[in-house]
Amino acid sequence: MKKQLAEEATLREIFDLMQNWIDESRNPETPVINYLAPDELIQKFDFGLREQGGGNEQMLEEVRQYLTYAVRTANPAYLNQLFGGFGFPGFVGELITALTNTSMYTYEVAPLATLMEKALIEKMLSFTGWEQGEGIFTSGGSQSNLYAMLLARNATFPGVKTEGITALPKLAVLVSERSHFSLLKGANTIGIGHNGVVKVKVDERGRMRGTAVAQALEETLKKGMVPFMVCSTAGTTETGSFDAIDEIADLAEKHGLWHHVDGSWGGSLILSDKYQSFFKGLERADSFTWNPHKLMSIPLTCSAFMAKNKGVMKREIQSNDADYIYHDYDNSEYDTGPVSLSCGRRVDSLKLWLSWNYWGENGYRSRVEKCINLAHYATKKVEESDQLELMFATESLNVNFRFVVPDAIDADDFNKKLRYNLVQTGKAMVNFCTLESGLSIRLVLLNPDLNISDIDRFFERFISAGQVILQEVV
Repeated sequence: MKKQLAEEATLREIFDLMQNWIDESRNPETPVINYLAPDELIQKFDFGLREQGGGNEQMLEEVRQYLTYAVRTANPAYLNQLFGGFGFPGFVGELITALTNTSMYTYEVAPLATLMEKALIEKMLSFTGWEQGEGIFTSGGSQSNLYAMLLARNATFPGVKTEGITALPKLAVLVSERSHFSLLKGANTIGIGHNGVVKVKVDERGRMRGTAVAQALEETLKKGMVPFMVCSTAGTTETGSFDAIDEIADLAEKHGLWHHVDGSWGGSLILSDKYQSFFKGLERADSFTWNPHKLMSIPLTCSAFMAKNKGVMKREIQSNDADYIYHDYDNSEYDTGPVSLSCGRRVDSLKLWLSWNYWGENGYRSRVEKCINLAHYATKKVEESDQLELMFATESLNVNFRFVVPDAIDADDFNKKLRYNLVQTGKAMVNFCTLESGLSIRLVLLNPDLNISDIDRFFERFISAGQVILQEVV
């Protein structure tokens, strides 16, 4: 009883710490990070693992320290990666998921979560235009893309699931040169190697077009390789560009290629009627990746993989040697484990289900459209500034720009230094990428809780820091 009371008191204190951390994170004057170099952080925090436990008081202090040095991804100055913000219903779902602590492989151990995932997948499939589809939640976009590559290989070469890859020809998958690196990892995993990934040139808007795919396909065949899959990207990581899905679908159908659409980044824009044109041709694809944790205010991770044809996942993934988990009983058709690449699988359905019902489909539509509007506003700010230059035409949610410097100064080095200055001072966290025109600051607008004032504040801090650095180097 004494132990239980102590845990309850500690839990109340932890909830107070969490609430304070959320409130502070939402304050634009709070640093996005209390940055310390690794050697400094090692001095501040004891990373040693004790022989004798420290109990509740020690744990409470460690939580305080962790929150002190954690990146505040809910901060309006956090504009760094393809996740961020704070979604209250998703946070609640995450807490309940940890509390109930179950695994998503059988209906028996996760009944509500299983039915929630089924309902969510069916709802998400309704946006694809597929009449009969299926899907599963995965550990992230990388695993979702791996599902696509595995299914594409096995569906094209039916014997490989049982016989292995030794009898296969030299295979190739065609992808945009701006596609995600997970496709290279996937190629390694399924046995075709990095050289089996053919990078297709993009146009001036960062899009892979049908003509470029046709040319790459012809060159690949001349090399004696056997293409079996083409992957369109719905929102590239660097520029937010959408490949010409419809044009690529024509070629996929003509040559019998599995057509996967990687919507890890931009997939949630499918919720808005305004941006349906981005996804023209998706109904003709074979599979689709959609990551709600990137634009729908869901805590990491929450990714869905969907296939057009029902039954393909079970046929190409299921193994039948686990009667210690899977049993032939009345509700076994609801078990998700047989079509999962994982055995233990975390419940990610509750946080999305709660969030979808909290905001509603109309609410989500407004939220993603607001993010696009913020990207347009940020683009205009860059274009109207004499001290900034746009590095790439804004396609969706990514704004690529940099600080303008005199010709005698290396613009790439300067902007990299400027970016790190903002991070280390906690004024903003924003990332960069390398485009053909040079190093670009990559501003990502995915947090619908941001307002125009937050965008203004970011640029004020960015320009102010740039001016200070410029005075130092001139």
